[in-house]
Amino acid sequence: MITDVLAWNKYSRIIKRLAERLDLSDLQAISLFYKSRVYRVLSDKSSLLITQPEMYIVDELVEELNQK
Repeated sequence: MITDVLAWNKYSRIIKRLAERLDLSDLQAISLFYKSRVYRVLSDKSSLLITQPEMYIVDELVEELNQK
């Protein structure tokens, strides 16, 4: 349970940084985040991506978006 709360807090910080970096509204950033491959990896309990710094994860998200 506490790990879920920590993950949600991290997600919100990632979304905020993504919005700032790409000059998006919070709602646009939320939509992009939750539709991304990066989110699917983050939500996989066996993945260690959640342990990476937020800016690293934002970089991964931006790279994923640039490939689309």
